[in-house]
Amino acid sequence: MSLKLRTNLKLTVAATAAAMMMSGAASSEEVLKLSFFASPKDPTYADVLQPWIKVINAEGAGIVRIDAFPGGALVRGPAAQAKAVSNGVADLAWIVPAYTPGRFPDNDVMELPGIIRDVKEASIAFRRLYDRGLLRGYGDFYVPLLATTHPYAIHTVKPVKSMDDLKGLKLRAGGPVASAAIKALGAAPVGMPVPAIAENVAKGVLDGSGAEWNVMYAFKIIEVAKNHYMQRLGTVPLTVLMNKERYESLPAKARSIIDKHSGEALSRKFGDVHFAIQGARLATTKARRGHTIVSPGEKEVARWNALMDGVVQNWINSHPKGKELFAALKEELARIRAE
Repeated sequence: MSLKLRTNLKLTVAATAAAMMMSGAASSEEVLKLSFFASPKDPTYADVLQPWIKVINAEGAGIVRIDAFPGGALVRGPAAQAKAVSNGVADLAWIVPAYTPGRFPDNDVMELPGIIRDVKEASIAFRRLYDRGLLRGYGDFYVPLLATTHPYAIHTVKPVKSMDDLKGLKLRAGGPVASAAIKALGAAPVGMPVPAIAENVAKGVLDGSGAEWNVMYAFKIIEVAKNHYMQRLGTVPLTVLMNKERYESLPAKARSIIDKHSGEALSRKFGDVHFAIQGARLATTKARRGHTIVSPGEKEVARWNALMDGVVQNWINSHPKGKELFAALKEELARIRAE
């Protein structure tokens, strides 16, 4: 065999070995699929989850990678997300727990009206309740993120200057707690998915809806409900869940990277992003022609709080863990406000 031939053969063997080593390294990287049913332009995706995915993928290069599928590309519709994680169609998903009624029965504490001031404290408190082991329904999941919306206000077609103007109106309500609050106001709660609100307000099926500013703009409710009564209802719990078996199957290093960037720190990030959105959207709405924003005075706020206190007490008395959950929420909110 000539020297040139032997040299070429050695180079070929070396290249093949290198390729096999690279292939082995690539195949050892764990790839996780994340389903996000909403638009990739949604701030939760663009400003919270994408940066989270980016830092995990950078730190976990060759170990773990998250591939995201926004816009319902992997699993369509909010109601299908939790099941998709449970059955392994998705490893992780952005989930609105209210679309799987009964599965997360203690989340209702975050929906109580008049208790929470803003999305920042709500998201942190929600996470802390989970970390204290107080929330049922999460046993089959690893939970990277728990958060909530900003507290809902009421947005209507007709002008609303006081609580009395809400009587008899048909308002969309997102669950039993919200429905109880709407009923206490003398209005009629109507259940329907958020994407259907704008169309049904335009048709007169609804007179308005509870919502916060991100929801108002994301689902175009702002185009049809131009009167905004700024009293605080409850929040809507939100979460990213991961299949627990899939999480536990990961190498320890992969789990530690995900752990490092999840939990309360991610809830704080969500809260900061969405708090800024609320301020920006409020300013935008004030500048829009034809929109009226009513911020009630002290007497009206006191009337509202007294009415909502009754809703809260009824929930505490009827929920099997009502007293414990409410006391824990108040405790965590006090701690957060003192920080």
